[in-house]
Amino acid sequence: MANISCELCETVADITTLFMPKPNLPNDSRETVRLVIEWAEEFDAKYAGEQWIDREYLEVIESFFEEKYRAWLEATPARSVRYNE
Repeated sequence: MANISCELCETVADITTLFMPKPNLPNDSRETVRLVIEWAEEFDAKYAGEQWIDREYLEVIESFFEEKYRAWLEATPARSVRYNE
C-alpha cells in the first residue's frame, strides 16, 4: 500500500467536495479521479508547511480549485465534458 499522508487525503476530500457539484465534469469518471488527485498533490506541495494561522484554509483551497477548474474547462474539448445533472 502506498504511503499517503493524512493531509493529502483531506485535500482530496476537499477538492472532491468542490468538484462534484460543478455543472460540468469529465465524461470519464477516472479522469475526474485523476484530476482530483493531481490537483490535491499540487495544492499540498504548494502549501507544504503552511500553518494556516494567517490564512483561511477553505478560502485558499476554494480559490485554488476554481483556478484549476476554469483552466481545465477552457482546455478540454466539449466532447470530453458532460453536464452534471
